[in-house]
Amino acid sequence: MGKHYLVGGNLIDGTGAPARPLHWLEMDGERITRIEAGEGPGAPLPPDATSTEDARGKTVMPGLIDAHCHISYGVARGIEEQDLFASAEYRSIRGVYHARTVLLSGVTSFSDPGGSWFVAVAVRNAIKAGLFPGPRISAAARYLSTHAALTDYFPSWVGSPRSGVGALTEGESQMVNEVRDQVKNGVDFIKIAASGESSVLTPGGGSVPAFNAAELKVIVQEAHRLGRRVTAHARSGQSVMDCVDAGIDWIMHADFMDTQQADRLAASGIPCCPALTFTANVADWGHIAGCSQARIDRFRRDLDKAIVNLSYAWRNGVTMMCGTDSGFAVTPYGEWHARELELFVSLLGMSPLQAITCATRHSSITVDAQNTGTLQVGKLADMLVVDGDPLADIRILQDRTRLTTIYLGGQAIDRTPQPPMQRWPWERSLQISERELYQTTVASALCAA
Repeated sequence: MGKHYLVGGNLIDGTGAPARPLHWLEMDGERITRIEAGEGPGAPLPPDATSTEDARGKTVMPGLIDAHCHISYGVARGIEEQDLFASAEYRSIRGVYHARTVLLSGVTSFSDPGGSWFVAVAVRNAIKAGLFPGPRISAAARYLSTHAALTDYFPSWVGSPRSGVGALTEGESQMVNEVRDQVKNGVDFIKIAASGESSVLTPGGGSVPAFNAAELKVIVQEAHRLGRRVTAHARSGQSVMDCVDAGIDWIMHADFMDTQQADRLAASGIPCCPALTFTANVADWGHIAGCSQARIDRFRRDLDKAIVNLSYAWRNGVTMMCGTDSGFAVTPYGEWHARELELFVSLLGMSPLQAITCATRHSSITVDAQNTGTLQVGKLADMLVVDGDPLADIRILQDRTRLTTIYLGGQAIDRTPQPPMQRWPWERSLQISERELYQTTVASALCAA
């Protein structure tokens, strides 16, 4: 590919260091080979630098990393659509389509913490093989679950479908075997549904542990023995503590921790991905998406708790990563990946620079921290040229028209928009109507007309 240069602009390198003037940045093949930045004139551009992009007046920064994006979900409007409809083959093909949409939003890497079958593994491999354009992906498979877990959604007489995102494991031997099977089939890490939020388990709202402490230790030990990392959906404070004791690698959500539990998480050094975007989108705009008022009210209560608990956790040393829970109808691919940064600023009290660090260096923990997340010599040239200053207004990263160029491995990606994707009738949850048709409702509608 040869050498290519970005010239001028303001450099945010993702390390957490303050922004500084960029004289020029050199890419040779996939990697960054030289950076001249800082106050003063700097070294002159090499005389043979013919392949250049003028970034004056713009911001050069690492590509965003979404630490929580479910590529197999397919913009699901409900659990039945998420778990029951569309074959593994179709989900995989659909996944590579959606992966390019994610890339076009400025996300150059994402972590997929669980989904149906081994769809994320297939999408990852297809992109890595050069068959389709898309971000770098680290992939999990089905969440290890129990009857108390988030992903055992359906009544016991229905059971846990093979197409579902949860793998029901009853007892430590099944848990160990599921870890081995997933490693055999190529996952990068293991996902545990370590807490449950069903209305039966938590009638007043909240979250309960889905595994006991000993079971979590068995899962983590086996995964680590096989060279794989482990994350967990853990909202209950007790489930977070059990995951810490088990030596898990990172935590998802943790929004029901108390202050003592947050202090323990901080002391452990284990990072946290709150994934506030999913909750905030429902709380703020669920009425636009057709969510019930009861769901909107519940998510608003959960968000209010999360703001208190997670802002305390961040202020007291918990490393935060940006993830969005993209893959649902309220968090479609390519739409909201940068909103998490805005929420970190507006709700948790971070500066824009701190939020960008969470979405780059910190989030790279979930994908490939050695090669991505920061703009430094030797790292992969995954970066954005942004028309404007996200340190002045973090929201501009949500405006895809402000992304002048998206580089992936030193190559400017094709920005041709995706054609719209048709939704098939069998992707619906076979819902006949959204509300009941009583005589009184018909009469009221006729009177109103």
